[in-house]
Amino acid sequence: MSTQKLIYLYSDSTFTPWKENIFATTVANFLKSTPENYYPYVAHFVGFTNEFADFLKQFDVVFNVCYGFGEAGQADVARWLDSHGINHTASPFEVQILAKDKLNLPEICKEIDLKTPPIINLGDISQYSFDKYIVKPRMGSLHLNMMVFEHDNIPYKELLEREDYIIQPYLTGREFTIAIIPNEEGEDYMALPPLEIRPNDNREVYIAGQNYGITEKIVNPDLEEDLKQEIMSKVLNLNKSMKIRGMSRIDVRLHDGEIYILDINTMPNLDAKSFLPSIAQNQGIDLKELFRRILLRTNHYKMIEKEVYSEMVD
Repeated sequence: MSTQKLIYLYSDSTFTPWKENIFATTVANFLKSTPENYYPYVAHFVGFTNEFADFLKQFDVVFNVCYGFGEAGQADVARWLDSHGINHTASPFEVQILAKDKLNLPEICKEIDLKTPPIINLGDISQYSFDKYIVKPRMGSLHLNMMVFEHDNIPYKELLEREDYIIQPYLTGREFTIAIIPNEEGEDYMALPPLEIRPNDNREVYIAGQNYGITEKIVNPDLEEDLKQEIMSKVLNLNKSMKIRGMSRIDVRLHDGEIYILDINTMPNLDAKSFLPSIAQNQGIDLKELFRRILLRTNHYKMIEKEVYSEMVD
């Protein structure tokens, strides 16, 4: 197989809307993890210009780890790449924006018989009897700008001042995140075993990250095999139904014996300390092998698109 030209396209954390954890040191680790049949380059995203698009078209594939630029998010970057016919590793705009808007999640899950916490209008909240509620940004990072409140202490004034948020019941229980990556042959996708997000104490309210106290990553959680396989199967089904490309990471909660989908991340961070690399590493899949699979799968899509185009021309 001839060597292909690959370019890592990124934007430093300070330039992305949600300050994702990606810096020059992260990209340097990417370079070390490049599969042998690719010659790697690096480009920092500089703007949505035709000149920059023409530059990127020189490469066989763009490894897209650009989580946004300025006010534009990762879905906007994907849309720009797609509009210029640039071959890249991430999901297209339509898929990313579908997953990003949390108002879509209940309907998406309902179509494939999955559960997700209901979305509650502020004006109707007094009619419900849940003990606790959680406020999330409708778009963007799930772990930022979140708030949990009690049913008898609804912060109406603060909520009325917010924009683009959703309210859901806060479901108590164990939380897991599941990584979906291409299989070894790059012909399909597979779910990796769940990683548990656990509070460092026994508190009932916790959120991944540090906003509500410290949480820990448990890479081999104590989980019955049948339940583990059920979680993996349902998450994989969701990933496929949405036609997510490359990789994804989906968060779930176990509440009263039921599996609830919380969030879908179509471009998980690939910094060594982030969730997806930790999950893959625990299964003996290092970053180099992960990249090999993603690139193999990307080439698979490229071949299919070429075949479809040829049939249309003929």
